[in-house]
Amino acid sequence: MKYRNVPVADNKEEGVNMKRLFHTQWKTVRRTTCMTLGLLSCAALLSFWSIANAENRTFSSPVLASSTAYSLEHNQFPNNETAPVTVQQFAQQQAVALDSANPEAHWKNAELDFYPLGPGTHSWLVQAAFEGKSIGYMIITATQQGQLKLSEYGQGEQSPYNNELLGQALKRQHVNLAALLSGRGELHLRYALPLLAYWKVERPNHLALYIDATNGDLLPSELPELLETDSVPFSLSIRNSSITSASASGLSAESLHLRTEFNPADNLLWITSKPVAANRVQDVIQHSTHRELVFSANERNIIYGGPLPVSGYQLWHTDHGKESIPYVAIGGNTSVQRFVPLSTLLQDGQFHIVKP
Repeated sequence: MKYRNVPVADNKEEGVNMKRLFHTQWKTVRRTTCMTLGLLSCAALLSFWSIANAENRTFSSPVLASSTAYSLEHNQFPNNETAPVTVQQFAQQQAVALDSANPEAHWKNAELDFYPLGPGTHSWLVQAAFEGKSIGYMIITATQQGQLKLSEYGQGEQSPYNNELLGQALKRQHVNLAALLSGRGELHLRYALPLLAYWKVERPNHLALYIDATNGDLLPSELPELLETDSVPFSLSIRNSSITSASASGLSAESLHLRTEFNPADNLLWITSKPVAANRVQDVIQHSTHRELVFSANERNIIYGGPLPVSGYQLWHTDHGKESIPYVAIGGNTSVQRFVPLSTLLQDGQFHIVKP
């Protein structure tokens, strides 16, 4: 093997050139790497901001903040067409009666918005507001005899259709309401007698979800479907029908009588207590104010959202005091406070005294 003789000076010059070339290439690589990392960082930051903003839009969506308003707009019902004239007149009469008991709330001068709660039940949610502030709600139902009744009502800003609970329930089910409504999904307010207020969430290519509007619990799909199937259809002709005695002339309501709110789960001894006799319930509610009372409908508690504490009552008078109708307040501790006719509660449930 022959070795080539390379001059020493040439070797040194070549080494210097190689170093210069390496240094130049290294600067180029480093500059390119820094630029690449910078671009990637910016892209990642922009992506993070996009996700954060999207999540913020999801949970602060105006649709989620006002689902009842969405239902009204979605169905394209002008306010004066959401309920028959007779229903609107009946609601106004109930508002006047509530005003007689609490003039400071301005029920008489409140703006009433109507939202149908069908199909099949012929019920309407009536939201009352004065000077832009919610003062209460009513749920009005038409009977098969063509009469109207005040199924329930509430005072203040509370409503049985709690949008915050709806949002929490949908989040647990991994449902994005804004995305659902922008697609082919639908959201409906529903009401099943005697007292089940719920949301029906219709999802494309999925089974519908049924959510208890008062507590956010997911309802068994069979229950609302059964209640809707069992609803007896009838022709709603209440424009010229007689209005129930609750709306007769001389209708008035006494002041609210509120009781201390509590959670029935804190003391379960009431389960073993003997129910209060039906003919004594009103007397116990009105006069035994120092006793805690629980309403329970046993196997039908899912329809009432119970068991629930008794948190007050209000007496209504018709025909200038000739007839008295007691409305009992149930809930108010961990759920919305709902004033319901005592006769409705006695159809399915009993009242228990909580013993220490």
